[in-house]
Amino acid sequence: MDDLKESMYVWLTDERNRTILLFMLAAGLGLSSLLFFIAGSSGSPTRTEFVLLVASMVVVFYMSLRTNTY
Repeated sequence: MDDLKESMYVWLTDERNRTILLFMLAAGLGLSSLLFFIAGSSGSPTRTEFVLLVASMVVVFYMSLRTNTY
C-alpha cells in the first residue's frame, strides 16, 4: 500500500481534483456569506460577510488565471 502522504500528493496534483476542490472552496465561501447574511439580524452586510465574498472572488480569479493558457 502506498504511503498516505504520497497518495495525497498524487491526488492533489491531479488537475481535475484540484479544480473541483477550488470550486467547492469558492462555493462554500459564497454560501457561508449568504447564510450569515440571512441569519444575521442587521439589514446590511457585515465585514465578515464581505470578506467571505471577496475571498470567494479571489479563489475564482485564481482558478481563471491558473487554467488560462496562452
